[in-house]
Formats: sequence, structure tokens, C-alpha cells
Amino acid sequence: MMIEQGRVIAADSDWAEVEAGGSGCSSCGTASACGVPKEGKAGLHGRMVLRLANTVGAKTDDIVDLSVSSESMTTAVGVAYGLPTVGMIAGMAVAHGLFGSSGEALGALLGALSGFVGARLAAARIPSGVRILAIANTAPTPGSALPIYFQAALSKE
Repeated sequence: MMIEQGRVIAADSDWAEVEAGGSGCSSCGTASACGVPKEGKAGLHGRMVLRLANTVGAKTDDIVDLSVSSESMTTAVGVAYGLPTVGMIAGMAVAHGLFGSSGEALGALLGALSGFVGARLAAARIPSGVRILAIANTAPTPGSALPIYFQAALSKE
């Protein structure tokens, strides 16, 4: 599990729109090209805007801690990179079978493009695996080394 922070840009009692994309996203080599979120859309400055259940009573401009499950991250990466790669290889193989070596390049291109379309469609069906843990800009409980939600989250690893 990965813990990130985000800023609430809109909230009501049920849902919060959180602008995310902190340290984990900025260190990723494909941060500028990322476009396969489940519930996200491109936000300001390359960040993602996620619509999440507001289970902690967050308000606009609150900083919240987000839990990102490892399983959903692995699935998203597999879909984002795996489907286009498989599409490219399959397209090249089919084109080689139909047209010989002269059609391989076009087949690879068409296969990769169909893989990207497939990845976009599959991304809409992947559970997000992101949830709001707590409001980060509130004072922690006196005497605790880690906030209680971190202790609970870390014990599940």
C-alpha cells in the first residue's frame, strides 16, 4: 500500500473531489503521459482529480491522506502497458501471416493502437483502490508516534 496526499477541491457529505499526484507521480518516468486512471481525469498541472467517497468529512481545501492499494496499482500498470504490447505483437503476427514481412510494421502499429483503445476501455472497469484515510491538516492525537490510521494501514501490509 502506498500513502499519498491530495487537496480537496470540492466536497459534500458523500463525495470529495481530490486533486492528487504527489511524490509518487512526480517520480514516475511516465508522469507526464499518464492517462489510465479509473475515476480520475487530468487535473491542473498534470495532477489527477479523483472522485472519492468522503468518509472522513473532508471540506474544500483540506489536505487528505490517500491510501492506494498495491493490487490496484499493479493491475493498472499491467493494463496500461500490457494491452498495447500484446496488441502490437498480435497485430504484427497476424499481418505477417496475411501479408508477409511487408505488412508487419503496419500490423504492429494497428495492433498497438487497438491495445491502447482496449486499455482505455479496461481502465474504466478497474476498481480504483484509492480511498481517503484521514484529513492530514488536523493535529494528530497527543502522545501517538503515528496517527492511528497509519498504524492500521501498516498492519495490513
